[in-house]
Amino acid sequence: EGVAPLSSESAKRLRFGTPTGAGSKMSPSIPKVAIPQEKWPATIYGTADTGLAKSEVGKLQAMQFDTTYWSKAYLQCIGRGVSSKECAAGLPDDVRTTPAGPLAGNKELTAAISCMSANGTPEKCQTHFDALAVVAGYEAEGKQSSTENAREFAGKAGYKLLGIPALWYAMKFVKIK
Repeated sequence: EGVAPLSSESAKRLRFGTPTGAGSKMSPSIPKVAIPQEKWPATIYGTADTGLAKSEVGKLQAMQFDTTYWSKAYLQCIGRGVSSKECAAGLPDDVRTTPAGPLAGNKELTAAISCMSANGTPEKCQTHFDALAVVAGYEAEGKQSSTENAREFAGKAGYKLLGIPALWYAMKFVKIK
């Protein structure tokens, strides 16, 4: 009640994602994705080109997890005659893990996360983000000296600066009234 049935033209447009109903009813619709299939591994294991923090692909091979470590340690503990409860409480950590990255346990990261959780807007947490940028190795451009400015200008001007000595010499003979 209250719902009008679809017209045959509307039903054609909705069929399998084809805009005009072209194709047979048995053909599957091709999914339309933003990332081509050949680039899927790069999106999973890589970092976006626009991202400032790049993943360290070499460290992916260093990652390991031994599924038998805990059971071996537990069985060795039980074999020494210790109770099950004491063995479970005293199991040592696996030290063969991949080393943590530079931000693991970092107080600046923790402060930025707690600020975003409390405020929810990046504008209120800008000081924390600036501290994270320093930890990541990004430096703000400072004031340049006049010699640095001259070097930068000369680098941009290139071979055109070769005319300056000739112009300097020619100015000796030109008198401006």
